[in-house]
Amino acid sequence: MRPRNLLVVSNGYGEDLEVTQVLRALPPDDLSITAYPLVGLGRAFPPDVAILDPRGEFPSGGFGLRAGWTTLRADLSQGWLGFWRAQRKTLRSQRGRADLVVAAGDVYCLTMASLAGGPTVFLELPRSEYIAPHSPIERWLIRRHACQVFTRDEVTAAGLRRRGIRAQCLGFTGMDTLAPSGETFGLAADRQVITLLPGSKPAAYDNVILLLQAAALAAGQTAPVPAVLVAWPPNLPRAGLGDAVTAAGGVWLDPDRFRFEGIDVLVTADRYADALHRATVVLGMAGAAHEQAAGLGKPVVAFPGTGPQFTQRFLREQQRLLGDALVVAATWQEAARAAAGLLGNPGERTRRGRIGMERQGAPGAAAAIAQYLLQRLSA
Repeated sequence: MRPRNLLVVSNGYGEDLEVTQVLRALPPDDLSITAYPLVGLGRAFPPDVAILDPRGEFPSGGFGLRAGWTTLRADLSQGWLGFWRAQRKTLRSQRGRADLVVAAGDVYCLTMASLAGGPTVFLELPRSEYIAPHSPIERWLIRRHACQVFTRDEVTAAGLRRRGIRAQCLGFTGMDTLAPSGETFGLAADRQVITLLPGSKPAAYDNVILLLQAAALAAGQTAPVPAVLVAWPPNLPRAGLGDAVTAAGGVWLDPDRFRFEGIDVLVTADRYADALHRATVVLGMAGAAHEQAAGLGKPVVAFPGTGPQFTQRFLREQQRLLGDALVVAATWQEAARAAAGLLGNPGERTRRGRIGMERQGAPGAAAAIAQYLLQRLSA
């Protein structure tokens, strides 16, 4: 019997990571997997997954018009329109090749994936009706292109089912990426930790400095002084982080440690899950990483940064998604005070952490979705 062919179309670094957990839960035998990341280079996919081209990175980081007209013009000036046409051509070239298509992302991702033809399973990873209900055009597109929808929460699944769409929530796949390795970072088990999440977009090089300023101020208001960890995204070169920290007055003590405004800071790019599990409080400017932290019961403090993603609007939407698991501040100084307050108030940390775990759900969705895909491929 010939191998069954699965095509995965995704549109974001977080989506790549999450759908990869589903792929890892699939048996390797008799299954050929091809992926096409619409945003970025797809570095998160396993080495045995074939990656289609063209791939690229643009100033908006895949946010398009949501990032603002200035960033959209920058995308266009760098050839995004021609790149988009080439992406559509690539997907059309897959017609008749895939037994099943998986669209991991938003409705735009689903619409692009439909160009490949064949039945399409929609993993609507970034969207939640905690933020806003689907528009009529979105519902029409989902009905037209998806044979099955898996949502990140039951509120969203129920909203789609009320509109006659086959939707189910098996959990948030982002929670399946967080198995700790046991790394302690050389820290005592009872020491409090502030974990910084600068995000996975290029703006992280600027935003990490703001987060460090907030962490230094919070640490100065807390006794005993907490440790500070930076969970640096592996898709962004570490050299740029080194330059940014040095330019801001930091002094590197070794490749994974520097001193900044009186605090020692540890950096990890390959122990992300451990950095989240070890956190007492999270300071961040991220998307999916905030949601994962909240799902682990870690209260998150955030404030608007630079770049097209982490804006005041994005923060408002994220707070609707995470509820009181997320503390929204206006400035890094305000964020520092909030973080210091949480470090000194275990009851409040527990309350906010419980809300985050309720909103995000337990791990296990990836294996359940993988089982569904196998059943579809075997039918």
